[in-house]
Amino acid sequence: MTHTHDTTLQAVQAELARIKRELALVMTIDHIRDTVYEPVAMLAAIVNQMAAEFHTDLCLLSLIERETAEMELKAMHKGNPHLGNLDTLVSRELAAEAMKLRHVAIWHSDDAVLGGSELPQGLEVAAVPIIMGENKPLGAMLLIRLQQPFSDEDIVVLETAEDHIDSAIIQGYQHLELAQRNKELETIYRIDHIRDNKGSFDEMLNTVIHELQDAVDAEMGYVMLYDAKGERLQMRASTHRDLYRVSTYSNIIEQYAREALQTSQLVCHNDLGENIRSVMCLPLILNDKIIGVLGVVNHYSQRGFSGQDRRLLAAIGSQMDTAIFESMEKRHLRQVLGRSVDPNVMERLLASGENDFLKGERRVLSVLYADIRGSTSLAENTEPELLVEFINAYLAAMTESVLRHHGTLDKFVGDEVMALFGAPVPEADHAMLAVRVGLDMQRRHRDVMAYWRGRGVDSAPIGVGIATGELIVGEMGSKYRTDYTVIGRAANLGARICSAAQAGQVLICPTTYEMIQERIEAEPVEGLQFKGVAGRMTVYSVRRVL
Repeated sequence: MTHTHDTTLQAVQAELARIKRELALVMTIDHIRDTVYEPVAMLAAIVNQMAAEFHTDLCLLSLIERETAEMELKAMHKGNPHLGNLDTLVSRELAAEAMKLRHVAIWHSDDAVLGGSELPQGLEVAAVPIIMGENKPLGAMLLIRLQQPFSDEDIVVLETAEDHIDSAIIQGYQHLELAQRNKELETIYRIDHIRDNKGSFDEMLNTVIHELQDAVDAEMGYVMLYDAKGERLQMRASTHRDLYRVSTYSNIIEQYAREALQTSQLVCHNDLGENIRSVMCLPLILNDKIIGVLGVVNHYSQRGFSGQDRRLLAAIGSQMDTAIFESMEKRHLRQVLGRSVDPNVMERLLASGENDFLKGERRVLSVLYADIRGSTSLAENTEPELLVEFINAYLAAMTESVLRHHGTLDKFVGDEVMALFGAPVPEADHAMLAVRVGLDMQRRHRDVMAYWRGRGVDSAPIGVGIATGELIVGEMGSKYRTDYTVIGRAANLGARICSAAQAGQVLICPTTYEMIQERIEAEPVEGLQFKGVAGRMTVYSVRRVL
């Protein structure tokens, strides 16, 4: 009876010791989970604790990489510095076999799963599958002992520990996802700040690709812009200082950039070669308009660019396509209209947020022509250098008059000035604006002549012709040169009326007159005949604005 009582007491004490051991281990794992948030450090701490608890010679934790679905070694503890051929146990295949289990299993050195005879006798491996819930495998832990076998109690404690290790792993994943999301948001915030900064277009591009390079841990970032006229990609900015190297591998970079454009999708290639190991690039396309390609080359790690890197690039690209497009459109608008409209008008165009000012459209406009009467004789009787100076002074005064009244300088043809009113910025009072400019031109030109006659330039009065009508207006030309100009009957009529204007006259067509007749003083000039116009026409010579 006493013997039975002693046996029962020993069993109870052993059970209590086991429970105490379980509780201590579980509390330690939970403490690690609750205090060590960084996933790599947390997993290493758990492995070190398990190795210490079970006195292992080697302890390994392998988890399924969620992007690749491959088993990867995440943490390892070597308790014995003289492991010999135990390193052969560090393999994806063995971890994958352990993950197939439903419960903790003990493998011996002569078991086929371990490879058999080359391992020392007395070796045991506790294979612990890490399973979340009922059927979601996360990975496996392998605990290896050389001489000390695992007890039944060890197995029970391992089963209990696994129930807490899996939740720690899930928490680690959640922390990693949160950290990655925060990194993504912080990067987008910085890109927004760069995009909204008032720096130049090139400064924006260079700052963005440096930010991209740092965010995805790449050797080089780049942006290529698409030249629609030449149908080619051009390297616009690169973080790599050695441009010779960039040039050497530009064909490879462009190959994948074109792949991105052709597929309209983010392209990512890892393990390409020795020099260009990995490339990731994103097509920048907005409203079916190709803008270019944003990309990075060579991730610093051997694994190449990850899914997080791809998400970061996509997020940055989503912030940049509109900014680059708008900047390119603004730059193009400045190139085409920068010297044709008043700076205040240009700012209105840029601030409007619209990008279609240069497209062709039909619009009722007023067009003005002004040129010097007797310019051929003037050229023959004036020294070339003096003539050029005079013409430049005259054109400067005429241009100032046009821009001051919100007109658009179309072109110079010799000494002839052509200007538009009502485009690109719509002006309801375009006819009146054109007339005011015509009268102002006559006044300014008289001031110009007062000076240049003193320098030996013969009298050179101007005539002004104005016509109003429906015209096609927009950017026209070739890939080598374009102009913002008009085509239509009213444009031809304005030029012919200008030719008919006498010195000091401002002649306007009937349509212009009808629109503003109550606001001007003008006298009719009857019986004029113009090429392309049936019959004779009455135009009006404007004396003054009422």
